[in-house]
Amino acid sequence: MIQWVISCLSLLLIPLNGEEIKAYVTNQNGASVSVIDESTDTVIGTIGVGSSPTGVEVSPDGTIAYVACQGPDRVDVIDTETDTVSTTISVGDFPTNVGFTPNGVTAYVTNFFAGTVSIVDVSSSLETGTIPVGAGTFPVDIAITPDGLKAYVTLFIGDSVVVIDVASNTVSTTIPVGDGPAEADTITPDGTKVYVPNLNSDDVSVISTATNTVIKTISVGDQPISIDISPDGKKVYVGTQGNAPTDEIYIIDVATDTVTGTIVVGNNPNGIAFTPDGTKAYVANRFSNNVTIIDATTDTNVGSIAVGSEPVGVTFTPSLTMDVLGKGEMNVFLTQTDLFNRITWSPPDGANVAEYRIYLDANLTHLIGTVNADAPRVFKDHNKRRKEVTTYFVGAFNGPSQVGLGSITVVAKSG
Repeated sequence: MIQWVISCLSLLLIPLNGEEIKAYVTNQNGASVSVIDESTDTVIGTIGVGSSPTGVEVSPDGTIAYVACQGPDRVDVIDTETDTVSTTISVGDFPTNVGFTPNGVTAYVTNFFAGTVSIVDVSSSLETGTIPVGAGTFPVDIAITPDGLKAYVTLFIGDSVVVIDVASNTVSTTIPVGDGPAEADTITPDGTKVYVPNLNSDDVSVISTATNTVIKTISVGDQPISIDISPDGKKVYVGTQGNAPTDEIYIIDVATDTVTGTIVVGNNPNGIAFTPDGTKAYVANRFSNNVTIIDATTDTNVGSIAVGSEPVGVTFTPSLTMDVLGKGEMNVFLTQTDLFNRITWSPPDGANVAEYRIYLDANLTHLIGTVNADAPRVFKDHNKRRKEVTTYFVGAFNGPSQVGLGSITVVAKSG
């Protein structure tokens, strides 16, 4: 068999249901969450929640946001389509931060005064158990590896990070870090390193997930309190709070684990989050009552957004738009020529997918094929005519729920 390949002539990305990326910002002194439209950098709503809201996290499929409310010892669940609280979940004493497993089945909540981590079943919105991590250690934040196997919890008084084995929901090891590991830790997209800001020792501990040991300590500014990593895994932003009335974000290059610059922001940057595409970052400035907008392509402060009283947490809804690639190909046999189109695609960001479905129309009614999520993401459409133009729509589904969409227009080979 002799085969020739011609690249597709165009690439088209279609957002999921007119996809809107939103940020949720907890206002600790306002018992509210500000909702920001990321495309316009404007507040589009305010949601009342329990008193002293701190950590906020959106589920991998983008449908709900969990808000840790320290006053009533509960998690408020926000429906991200209606931006209303749909239910509440009772947890431990003084819940501070939240983390979802990548499949969205389980959430973990750090309970600061209880010295525990709550295990929450997302489907039932119920606490199903707790994991003791040490009385009086003050667990603050939690980060879960991309493979969903391990969770890293910072212990502010214990000057350490405990590692939870997600399968058994038990502590597997304890890692000594700097003095006062703060209100955030973050994991590289490839799952190889964890970055932990240490409030009292003015540095960041870098942990290898392979060995669960600190492999480097990076000096930063006074009182590092917040942290996030860019979606491409190339840089880390660390918020420091010791230079009021204006504070700084320190930029760490992940490849070298060195500081490459700083960005001046507002007073007490308690929360940082990159947009799903990595072009911007939001910084919640607690005592400025605003959110700094950072152009992450140039690492510059480009403005601010007024929010509620004492903003401390910030997170974005994920982008569920899928990248789809396609090309026309040709198999030449002794007696016939087969023209066919071959398409491939990336999975939607953070979503739990069971099946991909390939359609020939934007309304997703003309189904021509399905691919299981565990199989290679490839589809071949045979018996095409020369120079025939076909547009394919690839939908990602978890049961009846559509969690991703992308499309591609392919021109069959001319022969």
